[in-house]
Amino acid sequence: MPPPPAAPEPPRELRAASAPADAEADRKVRALLAMASRDLGMVDYRRLSVAGREQYDQAKSFSEQAAEALTQRNYVFAETLADKAAKLATELLAR
Repeated sequence: MPPPPAAPEPPRELRAASAPADAEADRKVRALLAMASRDLGMVDYRRLSVAGREQYDQAKSFSEQAAEALTQRNYVFAETLADKAAKLATELLAR
């Protein structure tokens, strides 16, 4: 008589080992997000044109998406989004 089948093993979450480069990428993204947040905080949303408000909203959206990508450890995507948010925020300050 064959032995009873073994209980299936629960699925495991696969993650890459954390590397020093991850910590550096994390710091870089957080710095970009802080810069975008600071710049957006200095913008008077009520005084913006319709296009300016769209740009502001887009920068906020990029920041939120970057923060989410950071929690998922998707550093390349997070950095791309954070960089876009920071650039848009800087442009708004120049107006």
